[in-house]
Amino acid sequence: MELKNLSLFKECFGEVEGTTDALSDASLSQLNARSMKYETKVPQLEYMCLMMENMVLTKKLQGNVYAGFQKFSRAKNVIDRFQAMTEYSNVYIFGENDAPMDQNDGINYIEIPPESELMREWFLVIDSPKFKSMMVAYDMEGFGTHEIEEDRKFRGMKSSNPRIIDKATALLAPHTKATPIA
Repeated sequence: MELKNLSLFKECFGEVEGTTDALSDASLSQLNARSMKYETKVPQLEYMCLMMENMVLTKKLQGNVYAGFQKFSRAKNVIDRFQAMTEYSNVYIFGENDAPMDQNDGINYIEIPPESELMREWFLVIDSPKFKSMMVAYDMEGFGTHEIEEDRKFRGMKSSNPRIIDKATALLAPHTKATPIA
């Protein structure tokens, strides 16, 4: 599938069973669930990603990490965490090329075409033999619609089902030099 037509949200959201829950006041146990569908705002997405990133860093997981921030500039605040992951894993960041990134920091940057479906998606996929997890969220409003960007609304899913992670990896890997983990 061409990168401009790729949508992890469209390909993976329906793979998770159940209803879509509002996570505005979610408990930690809800955010740590193995699989779920949700509607939420930026802070809960940041928390889910932080927990997943911590698994790579604390367990020193070897494999592939794919992250989509919509725009490279959105990765700036957490770039040190992703640089630290490169000690163990191959790291690929997808986004609009709206900010200069250090091409020598060990991270592989994949520019998303301007009209791409991925321009509205925030995702993190961890594909390691010892741990598989992903989250993908569709930005229902887009940038510039709120005075405080953290108020943007997203619909998404989170899963640790290896079949779903393998599907996401198979969609992303062809746009990188990554070899999917068997």
